[in-house]
Amino acid sequence: MTVEILGRTFTLKGSVTPESLQAVAQEVDAQLRELQRAFPTRPLSDLAILAALNLAYECLESKEDYQHLHTEIEKRSRQLIQLLEASDSAFPPGP
Repeated sequence: MTVEILGRTFTLKGSVTPESLQAVAQEVDAQLRELQRAFPTRPLSDLAILAALNLAYECLESKEDYQHLHTEIEKRSRQLIQLLEASDSAFPPGP
């Protein structure tokens, strides 16, 4: 599939859906355009590095958020299991 980034056309192949590839290309294009507006005299190579750093930072933040949520879910799941086990042992078995 082809995508456009800063007016340049790129042919991409991947194991993800075309919609996902298009969304990624749009995000890269948006990042580069924003940086180009903020730093109009900087060379494209500098802007590409800044965009890569911004996107990598967002990715790391998302991974950290995911890990935090995963840890919190595990903690609460253990608490719920303990509550269920405690309440289960409080009642004698039925006939």
